[in-house]
Amino acid sequence: MAAARGVAGFLVLACASAAHACAIDEFDCRPFASDAAEGGSTDGEWQPKVHRLPFLGAAARELGHELPATFGVGPVYYYLARDVEVTDVRLGRNGEAPASVSEYAQLSAESKVDNYNIKADVWILPFLDLYAIAGAIQNRTNTTIEVTLPPLLPDNEPRTTTVTVPTSLDGSVGGVGMTLAGGYKWFFGALDVNWARADLGFDDEFKAVVSSLRLGWNGKVGKRPLRAWVNATRWDTAFEVKGTIVDPDDGSTLAFEVDQGPAKPWTYGVGMQYGARPWFDLAVDAGWDFAGGWYVAIVPTVRF
Repeated sequence: MAAARGVAGFLVLACASAAHACAIDEFDCRPFASDAAEGGSTDGEWQPKVHRLPFLGAAARELGHELPATFGVGPVYYYLARDVEVTDVRLGRNGEAPASVSEYAQLSAESKVDNYNIKADVWILPFLDLYAIAGAIQNRTNTTIEVTLPPLLPDNEPRTTTVTVPTSLDGSVGGVGMTLAGGYKWFFGALDVNWARADLGFDDEFKAVVSSLRLGWNGKVGKRPLRAWVNATRWDTAFEVKGTIVDPDDGSTLAFEVDQGPAKPWTYGVGMQYGARPWFDLAVDAGWDFAGGWYVAIVPTVRF
């Protein structure tokens, strides 16, 4: 039983780190129109310079479309709370091929994640934006481990022990993404796809593909642009966590493999973006999986 507790303790780290993958998100929150055409002036305010990009930008302006400033950069703060589902745990000792121990050990986790990113984007076409992100993740996880062992005597019930262990992990994340955006009059839509990797100190980096569809209203409050939307996001963050640890009881090497992913891969949310200045936007986005998980993102962006 002591060995089982030792192994389970290290499995906590594997399961908790898996929750980091669920924190990777795109959160582009880009403007779809500025409060004045680029290079112009509104009430004497500074306006962004007209660049060669986006391609076809001049033709779009000639048709009367107002385009956002070509380049953007800013911080992204993201908080996520959600459940992580572990579907299988495999262990191998001293070079043996890992075998499933899910019959004896069940793991589940509730994770809270703070994600701090720097994001830079550029409009290549009036309807196509490319971006890159890089940052750090801080994760706090409560992992529940339920270990079931055979009875000591033939006629007895199996022995079951349940323990909840808090853990904390830090890591780094980087990724790239693209957004297709368009609209008609007050209506707009945007489809975003993001590819990201997170380094959490295990054998392999976590990989994630996150896709989001946003539909909403594009208008103004006074002279300032305001956008509001609803969205649906698919989190393809299921991943096999692999690594090696030392058994604290006998010093042997244990290889572990954990199949994990978000308990609910879809979230549904709302958001808004306000153009406080021709060169500055502030966006707030929030969503829920309707099973206890939720997120919020705050995204200030300087455009030029």
